[in-house]
Amino acid sequence: MLLLQRTRNYFGAIDGSSIRPDVFVGLSLEQINATVLSTESGDVALSNVFELSSDHMASEPSLVIAGDCETIDGLGSQMQNGTMCILGDVGDNTGKCMGGGSLVVSGNARDHLGAGMTDGFIYLFGNCRNGLASPLAGKKSGMRGGDILISGNVGDRACERMRRGTVFVAGDAGDYCAPQLIAGTLVVMGNLGCQWAGGMRRGSLILGRDFSAHPSASLSEARDFELSFLPLIWRHIDKLQNDAIALLSLALALTPAALHPATREVPRPIKIPRTRWVQRQIGDLNCKGRGEVLVLRRISSPAYIAS
Repeated sequence: MLLLQRTRNYFGAIDGSSIRPDVFVGLSLEQINATVLSTESGDVALSNVFELSSDHMASEPSLVIAGDCETIDGLGSQMQNGTMCILGDVGDNTGKCMGGGSLVVSGNARDHLGAGMTDGFIYLFGNCRNGLASPLAGKKSGMRGGDILISGNVGDRACERMRRGTVFVAGDAGDYCAPQLIAGTLVVMGNLGCQWAGGMRRGSLILGRDFSAHPSASLSEARDFELSFLPLIWRHIDKLQNDAIALLSLALALTPAALHPATREVPRPIKIPRTRWVQRQIGDLNCKGRGEVLVLRRISSPAYIAS
């Protein structure tokens, strides 16, 4: 496992898109240290931004980054395999165009987490700003595969034009949630902002609370359904969370405690729903949409159990 410890040198905004475990496979420590990073202060070597070490114990490409990375954009971009754990906050476009592997972040993320993602897994133990799983500039669709779990809140325009994949948000979502949703599944357990599910064509927006008193899209009348596929989604999310916690626990164990005093303890697991009963509505009818809004109901079983 490779460990990158953030130094106190300041270079302003940094393009971290070349920092990926699969890129570093087969390279010596000297070659990794010589990796060129673009910054506001010009190009610098990776060794000026991070202190690199290795324990040579990992059986697959594995990378841990310790320290505040809020000014570093694009970490994990186009990652295809391996595991990457970041102990701290991250900047814009983290996991952009990710095509495989696992990316775990113990802090908060700025804009466009998982933008253009096609496969792989992202777990964020914090809050995310705007544009979660958003489309890349000039592209017709957003996230096209993979899984994203957010233990906190997300900002505006989450999962815009999402085509495939699963996104689970344990907290609240901002305005314009799931706009023009094409397909895929978005779960929001907390509150919603205004104008949610507008222009939705297909896909599923699963809500932990009923917002039908303030509709933001043209939806059909709500009807009760028992959906047998829901437990499969809950088990899938549960497994992903267990894998993420195991990865974070390993990263914390291998990293000196002085580097992350505020995040020494592994966060508690988020609560995963277990019900298969919903109130189902179809929409957005204004654009002849065939998507569905499912409001979870607590029938015949507890609504949540701790993982």
